Amino acid sequence: MKSYLPNIGAIDFLKVSDGTKIRYGVFPAEGLAVGSILLLNGHREFIEKYTEFIEDFQKRGFHVFTMDHRGQGLSDRALKNRIKSHNPDFDRIILDIQEFTQEIIRPSELGHKVYLVAHSLGAHFALRYLHDYQRVFDKAILLSPFTDLDHHGAIYIFAAKLYFTFMKLIGFSRAFAPKQAQRKAMIDHEEAFSRLTHDQDRYNRSQEALVQNPDLFVGGVTYGWLSGASKSIAKIKRTGFIKNIKTKTLFILSGDEKVVNNQTTFKLISKMHNVKVKTIEGARHELYRESDEYRDQMWQAIDRFLYSSVK
Repeated sequence: MKSYLPNIGAIDFLKVSDGTKIRYGVFPAEGLAVGSILLLNGHREFIEKYTEFIEDFQKRGFHVFTMDHRGQGLSDRALKNRIKSHNPDFDRIILDIQEFTQEIIRPSELGHKVYLVAHSLGAHFALRYLHDYQRVFDKAILLSPFTDLDHHGAIYIFAAKLYFTFMKLIGFSRAFAPKQAQRKAMIDHEEAFSRLTHDQDRYNRSQEALVQNPDLFVGGVTYGWLSGASKSIAKIKRTGFIKNIKTKTLFILSGDEKVVNNQTTFKLISKMHNVKVKTIEGARHELYRESDEYRDQMWQAIDRFLYSSVK
């Protein structure tokens, strides 16, 4: 059977403090290691989807540590219905990341620099983590970060947040939100492809991994997930929150972004210190598996940012 994981590395599980089992991977550098990476993936994603990205880091001399967030991939899920994306407490995910970092990566024992790389919802978690846990990572790279619920205006988003909270309060926390995929067949791949990448082959690889292991699949979100996301977004928008992040950070944004809200991200970036921003015009949301035209620009920005401190 074909493996969709990186050729060099291993998969295991970590039981975190509340008893949840988190699936993780450790993928060593090719040759002499110059640093380590903690890679945080996005919503409904899994380790296999990042194989090419991980192998690119390995070839550059980096150990890569990564995980399936609780509720997705092969980590434990909160509900018997595995299709539902239900994470009403984003604070718990930040604690998962801290436990994984301290128990598996152990940055203080590595003897080289450690970097945080994250995509989309993972980049949202990264912002939360960098605020709560200072001086763990030397630098951070955030790709297409999830910083708001939608592209709509402030009034729409405010009303939506009230609605999600209300539905949770009256007992619908575990119910699918409207228009969410309740089974795999409901995914419109033509639309998804048009929002995520220009590279059909790279898009197809993750779908092939899902065919091989259907347990990796997660469907639409619940009202509880939306309520949890709303609360977490409110935290990163809180006065002084972003400004208190001291880690040198590179934001790489997609110019043709149809998934996350770049406008909110730019507002947050304007409040940060020690930050660089690169927008790749024409690129879609999933930069790490875009076509080479855009992906090469992403790697140029990453290489400049990382190797300027790798001695």
